[in-house]
Amino acid sequence: MTFFWIVLLLTITQPTYQVLYSCNSSVACGCSSNPVSIGRIVGGEAAGVSTWSWTVSILIGNGYLCGGSIMSNSWIITAAHCVDTGFDLSVTIYAGSNKQWFGTQVRTVSQIILHPYYNKTTFINDIALLKLASPLNMSDHNVNRICMPLVSSTILASVQWPAVDTTVVAVGWGRLSEGGSSATSLQQVTLQTIDYLASTCTSVISDEKVQFCAGVPGNTKDACQGDSGGPLMMFTSSNQWVLVGLTSNGIGCARARYS
Repeated sequence: MTFFWIVLLLTITQPTYQVLYSCNSSVACGCSSNPVSIGRIVGGEAAGVSTWSWTVSILIGNGYLCGGSIMSNSWIITAAHCVDTGFDLSVTIYAGSNKQWFGTQVRTVSQIILHPYYNKTTFINDIALLKLASPLNMSDHNVNRICMPLVSSTILASVQWPAVDTTVVAVGWGRLSEGGSSATSLQQVTLQTIDYLASTCTSVISDEKVQFCAGVPGNTKDACQGDSGGPLMMFTSSNQWVLVGLTSNGIGCARARYS
C-alpha cells in the first residue's frame, strides 16, 4: 500500500541487525536524549525510550487517534484530515512518552490551522498546525522539537524530494493489522522513498510536488488507521533528524500489491 508522504509499517518483528543513529547533542532540534537503534528489516519494532521525543499521540474527541510532531513549545504539526472532522471536538496531545495517550506533559489545543489549500478529496496539502493552550516545558529531557527541512521551492519544482530510494524512518501508534488493535507502545520502521511514477504510487498521488510515497521492499507490511499525522524523518549529515513528511492517506493495511 502506498501512502502520501509516508508509509508506516507497524507489525512487530525481530530485527536481524540494528543500525545506531547517534545524534549531535549540541544541536537545538532533531535529537533526543537517547540515540535511535532501529532494525533495517521488513516490518516494524517497538521504539526505544526517549528516542523520538518530538512525537506526540493525539486524542481527538472521545477516541480518535492520530500522531503529530513538536515544532516548538506551542505548536504541533499533524495531518489536516485528523482534525478536519466537521465537529467541534476536543483535541488533546500527549508528549514525552512512548505510550499511547500518556505523557509526561499533556496539553489541550486552543487553535487549529488547516493548510489553506488542503483538499480533503485528494489529500493534497494534508497538513494542520495545532496551537497548545499552554506551552510545553522544553527543559523536560523527554521532550524536544523536530527540525524542519530547508528546501527551496526551486528544488521542489525541479526534482523529486526526498530523492528516490532515500532511507527514512516512520513512527506511530496505528493499528498493527487491518481491523486490528492499535499499538499501545510507539512503533518505528525504516522505509525507502518511492518514485512517484511507480505503479504503487501513481494510483494515490495527485501532485508529486507536495506528496510522495515511501514503503518497504516486498510489500508485506503496511500502515494502518491511527498512524495519520505521524512523522516521516530523514537523518542528515549534521547528525540530526529532519521532518520530511506526514502520514496522510492510503488503501487498507498490509495489502501485498501496494508498497
